[in-house]
Amino acid sequence: MDFLERIKNIFRKTGKETDIKTDLSIEAYIEKHLKEVNSKVPRLEELYGTDFYRFLYRPDADEFIRKELLRVLEFPELSMDCFDNDHWRQKHPFNFPGPFYTGESDTCGTGETEAPFNVLFDADCREYVFRQPANYIELICVIDAGAVEVLDSYSCNGNNHWTYSECKNWWANRENLILKLYDKELSNVNKGKEQFYINYLNSGAENDLRRYCFFLENNFYPGEGVALPEL
Repeated sequence: MDFLERIKNIFRKTGKETDIKTDLSIEAYIEKHLKEVNSKVPRLEELYGTDFYRFLYRPDADEFIRKELLRVLEFPELSMDCFDNDHWRQKHPFNFPGPFYTGESDTCGTGETEAPFNVLFDADCREYVFRQPANYIELICVIDAGAVEVLDSYSCNGNNHWTYSECKNWWANRENLILKLYDKELSNVNKGKEQFYINYLNSGAENDLRRYCFFLENNFYPGEGVALPEL
């Protein structure tokens, strides 16, 4: 499936305009998409405040996203069930722990265009969430990635499955994951962008995961100066 057809499929599922020019590049689409996403942020801040982490990390995140947030974001009915499936047993091992994750996705490559800061591909072009959303823009982008994925392979119920112990086990396998990210075919599929994940795993990922573990243990996201669980 070429890029133009992928974009047309995106528009069919999301209800966006369908008059697509054949010279639309991936970069141009991403730029256009991010502008559209950014325009929705003031509404979310008005409704839910500016403390994004307190907003996202809530015990009822799965139900909240599926039953309220998608409607607030005015998703068309065709896409309202995009996070209704539990893919935990088929979870891609490259997913970074958190509320969002993928099972066995299609290979159309739409994740990159919808969520360029959060989604990457394996060597077979199957999608996974390499970094959980860190702000409203990234959150909407990840939701958009889930909405257009043909097999509805995205889930937002990770909080129902991840445990402190599971996160520690996942982190203990970090070096092996990094080795897999250096795979030549995977690099070709991602055009070198897998380095974002490698850099993240070698820098801020540990602190983010420790904060997530605190949330899992205490049902609220930690503020500054709070003692965090060890990995």
